[in-house]
Amino acid sequence: MGRVLRYVAREMQPFELTWRCIQGRFLLRPGPEANRRIIGVIGQAMRLFEPDDVHLYFAGGTCNHIHLVAAFRSAEIKARWTCHVRTNLSKELGDLYDWRGCHWERRSTDIPILDDAALYERLVYVAGQATRAGLVRRAADWPGVRWVPAVTRGEPLVGVWYDRSRLYRLLVAWAAKPKGKRGRRPVLADVAERRTVTLTPPPMWAHLDETERQVLWREVVDIAEARDPAPARVLGPAGVLRVDPHGQPETSKRSPAPAVHASTKLQRIEWRAAYRAFVETYRRALKALLAEVDGFGFPIEGCRPTCMAVAPGG
Repeated sequence: MGRVLRYVAREMQPFELTWRCIQGRFLLRPGPEANRRIIGVIGQAMRLFEPDDVHLYFAGGTCNHIHLVAAFRSAEIKARWTCHVRTNLSKELGDLYDWRGCHWERRSTDIPILDDAALYERLVYVAGQATRAGLVRRAADWPGVRWVPAVTRGEPLVGVWYDRSRLYRLLVAWAAKPKGKRGRRPVLADVAERRTVTLTPPPMWAHLDETERQVLWREVVDIAEARDPAPARVLGPAGVLRVDPHGQPETSKRSPAPAVHASTKLQRIEWRAAYRAFVETYRRALKALLAEVDGFGFPIEGCRPTCMAVAPGG
């Protein structure tokens, strides 16, 4: 079965992105340095695009998977942004936890969200990840990236981005000097740069002020904790920090991912019809490209083939 084509039906289409670690391993285990690196990678990715290209609404997860709720101006921007974040999270957390090789189990699972009611439900679902898994009693107790306090109390999300390209250049220059004049060998801390992540208000709350939005976010968290309460015994923040990053759960509960999140059956039917039409147009354009036939353009809702890709801002 072929991969689902990347498809963004309209500008700033919200999506729920899900990334799972390979074999269910706990390679996203939180910790002070891991948290800083995760925020740093996402913060660096946000700097590479215009503010109106990517809106990150919320995120959450556990030790072996992460959910992000975000909107993108186009399918190509979504693809480039996702690639940058996933690749650099693999590098940074692989370096931190001594993991070599593939970090993610599969391609990103990107599910479009069609309306505000469905978006609200996904925010509730993501907010309850850690409590549902029995890791902490309250969502705000999660020792990972402080997504919940960021939206309910306005806590800043501050991390670190390590410019490894600059470190490489420093190491090359250091090695080129005579041994007696090299001085201290450059280290990772020499190329650390502060990065922050600013979450965009969901579109249905964009007209509200910060205080009003925090009240609504607290309602989201309360609903998540009431709907999926933590079990009688939880691992707790200290226990989460002691988890072996190379470990994996004894069992893994999975369910098929839906094609789309929507409030009504009619919306889902219409979206499927539009997606089928897009796939048909895309395949005709691809055949024309391979046959070197002029006059067929690729639909703007998707990604052009790699040979036609353009750089950010092009």
